[in-house]
Amino acid sequence: MDFDDIEETFHIEKFKSKTKRTNGCRKGKRVERELVAFLNERFGKGFSRSVGSGNRWGSIKDMPKHAIDSFTGDLVCPENFRFVCESKGGYNKIELSSAIDGSIADLDEFIKQVEDDSKRCGRPPLLFYKRDRKPWLVFCKTKILEGTYNYSLQYRDYTCIPLREFLKLPDKYFFMNQEKSDKE
Repeated sequence: MDFDDIEETFHIEKFKSKTKRTNGCRKGKRVERELVAFLNERFGKGFSRSVGSGNRWGSIKDMPKHAIDSFTGDLVCPENFRFVCESKGGYNKIELSSAIDGSIADLDEFIKQVEDDSKRCGRPPLLFYKRDRKPWLVFCKTKILEGTYNYSLQYRDYTCIPLREFLKLPDKYFFMNQEKSDKE
């Protein structure tokens, strides 16, 4: 009896493990909630997931300015938060080392998305990126990034640094028209 006969006789295919499919929408929401928790821990309350993020721009002509400002990006941020925030999680096939040889199509798409949001609301873009089981990274326009970092990646006109390092910047960097932070 050869292997094919054994497989057919004992229905081995029933015992083969099936690859678990990932629900991308659910995963994206989970990553956004995780990011919101980090930001709320660092700055206090005021951050939340943006309802319907990514699917509202067909009706932008009907939105008042304050709604555009509040709901642009993946996160609703405190009113005086300086940045518009886009969150991307998963996308585990992105190899940041590929940036050395040229461009990364998915990353270029993410940057275009956050830059479009930035134009809508007039705030600088921040792209938060998280691979599975890896630390959070943030892409910030190099010309407005403050501080020096032991480790960073330059990609186009953005600098990528670990989120934990980025969040060490003082509150006044993150908020407009704020001399003193509530946490100080």
